[in-house]
Amino acid sequence: MSLKKQNRWSLLILVLAMIALMLLPGCGSDDSAAPSESGGDAPEPAADQPAISGDRHETDNVSMIIADGWEVMDIDGGIQAYKGMSRAVEVWVRGSGMGDDSARESIENFASNYDGTDVQEMNMHGLTFYYTTFDFSGMFQTKYSAIKDGQKVEITLAGEDHLNDGDTMGMFNSIVLK
Repeated sequence: MSLKKQNRWSLLILVLAMIALMLLPGCGSDDSAAPSESGGDAPEPAADQPAISGDRHETDNVSMIIADGWEVMDIDGGIQAYKGMSRAVEVWVRGSGMGDDSARESIENFASNYDGTDVQEMNMHGLTFYYTTFDFSGMFQTKYSAIKDGQKVEITLAGEDHLNDGDTMGMFNSIVLK
């Protein structure tokens, strides 16, 4: 791998780590992976989205199918999948003793600090997730947050047009919280 490519990977990992560190410390078990809407206009995969091809990656807290051609690494409490410097899917479960309002507050802070969309909510994995879409350092992202058994569950989708990208939405829909 060339030094230039290594620097780009390092930069992507650094940017995603900085995003994770900006959250308050904190951070679920359900076998259903597909999200369902409840209130708000929850992002959904395109109707013609093909099923993704890849292998399921397991950690103690979560699992997700990693699309073919994507890289994966275990992170604190979860998984980060990425493709190049421009696309990523991250899911983690962390912390303890979190109150039900902390997920909404976290997303409201992101929306406020990064000029995000109005906070919306959706039901997924039997939890109420709050989410916003925003641009951070030139990377278009949607961040979801919920509380499960006192732990924060967070999912981040990143990349241009990520809500219509088959691989990104396929991985999002394959997430299983343990």
